[in-house]
Amino acid sequence: MTSIDDVLALDGVVDVTTDSREVRPGWIFVAVCGSAFDGHNAIPQAIAAGAIAIVAQKPPIEESSVPIAIVRDTRLAFAQIVQSILKGPTGTMRIFGVTGTNGKTTCATLLEQMLLASGRSVGFIGTTGNRYAGATHATNYTTPHAHALADLFLEMSSSNVDTVCMEVSSHALDQHRVWGIPFKGALFTNLTRDHLDYHTTMENYARAKKRLFDMLPADSYAVLDADSEWTPFMKRNCTANTMLTVGRGRDANIQITDIALTLDGATFVLQRMPIDSTALPERIECATSLLGDFNVTNAALCAVLCLADGMEAAEVVRVLAQVKGPAGRMERYPISSGAIAVVDYAHTPDALYNALRVLRHLHTGQESHPTIHVVFGCGGDRDQGKRPTMGRIAARLADRVWLTSDNPRSEDPTEIISHIMSGIEGVARERTEIIEDRREAIRAALLAAGPNDVVLIAGKGHEEYQIIGTERIPFSDVAEIELYSASI
Repeated sequence: MTSIDDVLALDGVVDVTTDSREVRPGWIFVAVCGSAFDGHNAIPQAIAAGAIAIVAQKPPIEESSVPIAIVRDTRLAFAQIVQSILKGPTGTMRIFGVTGTNGKTTCATLLEQMLLASGRSVGFIGTTGNRYAGATHATNYTTPHAHALADLFLEMSSSNVDTVCMEVSSHALDQHRVWGIPFKGALFTNLTRDHLDYHTTMENYARAKKRLFDMLPADSYAVLDADSEWTPFMKRNCTANTMLTVGRGRDANIQITDIALTLDGATFVLQRMPIDSTALPERIECATSLLGDFNVTNAALCAVLCLADGMEAAEVVRVLAQVKGPAGRMERYPISSGAIAVVDYAHTPDALYNALRVLRHLHTGQESHPTIHVVFGCGGDRDQGKRPTMGRIAARLADRVWLTSDNPRSEDPTEIISHIMSGIEGVARERTEIIEDRREAIRAALLAAGPNDVVLIAGKGHEEYQIIGTERIPFSDVAEIELYSASI
C-alpha cells in the first residue's frame, strides 16, 4: 500500500494540487470530494497531464499507471503535503489566529494595527483582503486554501514580515487549511448561528472552531471571551499552556468593568481577577474609538492578547486608543440632511441584534427621539433558518425596516425576502417596506430619514460587489451613501 511518505519520497516531485487543470509533469494530484465536484472523477485527466502520483479517498475505477495513496481525508493529506514540499517560513513568524462567528475581522484588524504601532512588520490575512508591505490584495476566502496560504506566507516573508494576524474561518479549520501552522496565539470571540448550511448543526460548527485551540503549541496562549457559552468547550483539552478568559463576569481571568459608551467610542477598565495567577497588570484603564459594547469586548480581547505576548501595559493603552475598526464595521457616515448612515457587515442574527442594540442605546435620551431605520437582506444559497430570526430582530429593534437583496446568488430574491418577512408579525409589518433593488432600498431609507435619524445598512459592509446568479456585479453600500449625500 502506497503511503503519503512513499509519495513524497518519489524522485522528481515538483508540486501538489487539488485542481486537475493545474497538473504538470512531476506534480502530485490530490482528489478532493467538493460540494460541486468530486476530484476522483478527474484522476485520469491528472495522470494524462503528467501527475507523478495520486492521493485519493477511494481507489480509482481503472487501474492506475502511477502510485496511488489511499487516505481517510484528502484535505488533511493535501495540507500535509503542502507543508512538506514548500517548507514555508511559518516557524520563524509570530502568527496570531482569530476565530469566532462575529468579531473576527475587527479583532484581527485591531491586532494588526496594535502590533504595527508597537514596531513590528505585520501581515494581515482576512475577509477585507491580504495586506503586507503597504499593499492590499483582494481575496475570495477569509482564510485561503492550504497551498495559497503557504504561498502567501512565503511572499510575506520575502517582504520581511515577521508577524501575521489572520482570521481563521470554520470552513478553513474543517478543511485543514491551517494544519501545521505553529500559531503563537489564538483568540475566540463568540459562537452564534451561522454557516449551518455547511456544518448542519451548532455542535459541528463548534467542533470546527475548536480545532484551532486543539492544535496550539504548548508555548502559545489562548484568549477567549468568558461571556460566550461555548468558551468552556473551546478550552477543553486546549494545548496552550496559557489560557485567559476576558469578560464581564467575575469568573473571567480578566474582567471588563467601568464601561462608558458614547458616539465617539468607549472607555473601560481591565481588572485582573484573584483567580488569575498570571503576571498581567492588576488594573488597566483603556479607551477605544470603536462604537458599541460588543466592540469593547473585541478591544479587550486584543489588549489581553497583546499583554500575554509581552507588550507593556502603557504601550497597550497607547496603541489601543489609536486604532480604528476595519472597513464596513459600524462605519459612520453623516448625511447632509442631518441623518447618520452606519454601514456594518452584520449578516447573522447575533450581529444584527448587536448593531441595532448599540445604535438604539447610543441614541436613547436624545430630545428628538431619532428614528432607527435598518436596510438589510440575507445571502442566497446559505442557511435559510436564520432569515425569519433576523426579521424578528429587525422588527423589534428598528423603527422602520427596509427589506432588500443581499447576495442572492442562485436563489430568487423575492423568495429570500419572503423568508425574512415570515419572522415579522403584526403591526411591525406596517413599518416594513420591501424594495428588492438594493440601490433603491438604500436611497429610499436615506430619503425617509430625518435629522438625527440613524440608517443602519447591514449585511455587506466592506464588500464592493453583489453576487447575482454567478456574476459579481460592482456594488458598494458606502458608494451609494456618498452618491445620495452628494445629490441632496
